[in-house]
Amino acid sequence: MAYRTTQEMSILGNHDRLLVEIMVWWLAWAVAIACLGRTSVRTGLGLVLLGTVALRLVALSPVVPLSDDLYRYAWDGQVQASGVDPYRHPPTAPELADLRTDWLFPDDAECERRGKEPGCTVINRPSVRTIYPPVAQLWFLAGHALGASELRDLGWQLLSLLADLATVVLLWRLLLARSRDPRWVAVYAWSPVAVLEAVQNGHVDALATVCLVTAVAWAGRRPALSGVALGLATMVKLYPALLLPVLLGRRPVRVLSAFAAVCVVSYVPHLLALGGDVFGFLPGYLAEEDYGSGDRYLLLAPFGLDGSLATAVAGAIGLAVAVVVLRRVRRPDPDHASAALLLLGAALLVATPVQPWYGLPLAALAVLAGRPVWLAVPAAAYPVFFAVVPGGSSPSATRTGSLCFAAALLAVVLVERRRPGRRELTGPSVDVRV
Repeated sequence: MAYRTTQEMSILGNHDRLLVEIMVWWLAWAVAIACLGRTSVRTGLGLVLLGTVALRLVALSPVVPLSDDLYRYAWDGQVQASGVDPYRHPPTAPELADLRTDWLFPDDAECERRGKEPGCTVINRPSVRTIYPPVAQLWFLAGHALGASELRDLGWQLLSLLADLATVVLLWRLLLARSRDPRWVAVYAWSPVAVLEAVQNGHVDALATVCLVTAVAWAGRRPALSGVALGLATMVKLYPALLLPVLLGRRPVRVLSAFAAVCVVSYVPHLLALGGDVFGFLPGYLAEEDYGSGDRYLLLAPFGLDGSLATAVAGAIGLAVAVVVLRRVRRPDPDHASAALLLLGAALLVATPVQPWYGLPLAALAVLAGRPVWLAVPAAAYPVFFAVVPGGSSPSATRTGSLCFAAALLAVVLVERRRPGRRELTGPSVDVRV
């Protein structure tokens, strides 16, 4: 799949077959996780390591096939290296013309080969300012300084791979520290969402994921550090802020103070320089994704809910889940990982984003919580993504999204009701001493 998409430059020419292959991979992943419990821990750990390395090696490709986000990362890093605030100008601004390279701004012949007009760019939404928060911008600057752009797509894949492997190692260590079976790391490491989105497509959500897992791991034990870690995750991709209720526990002031400090310190230099322009394309993005109109909530659409009513219902559901989570984390011995999984999973099911990479943190949390069924949520996003990207939003894409996310919700409900609580791998040996 990586080879074919590399040759065809994008998903536009072969999206039906690609989607089938990805969904077959999800099925194979589920079977593999089930079979992993039938091995000894030593053999299983060898298989986990082998599969983790092999999947990531084959995912690396000269051209990123399923997303163009990393081109914006590279551009933002280059702009910062030149001394310009990344929130000041859009990529097409004449003030930045001297920074354009033939990789990000191909010549007319390459534009024609890509089916684009002369003077094109591979950067998405080139006429608007960047949407990415300040810590993500520091990551882009670091990538540029480390020479990621010299290797073009592959360089930024390798940078994202570092964050992805940090998540794998962190999960491994956390499982061992909690006397859990370390084979569980395969739930994340072998999943299509981790390999495709954190490695092949190089999404910065990989960095947000390792910060978010760190925040949840420290919850209740190191409240200030937990708040800092969540603040860093939020300043990478914003949506990790949803997990703030999970961290509050019995020392909410420490958590909130640390979280707020990271956010304020991150944005203040840009706010002083540019004011409200630091939020870039964020309002436009929310409108583009139909959140402003209330038409994005795909699980509410079959009930005839749209517009402001759908937004109100979605908000009420989110508030109810947050209240449940707050009650859980205030217990004497709370399970922060399960609470975080519930809150983030519910948020994704309510918001139903078409971007599968938003499910990366969910996959990591599912490892800590021992609830792999929740990966049905990012799996459900792929059919919607492949329906929207080639053809744009349509009634057919909406129906596809409603059906897929409903199936994910049903799977989660059925499994959780049948086997409530954390699951463990079973087999001839689950002794974590190796």
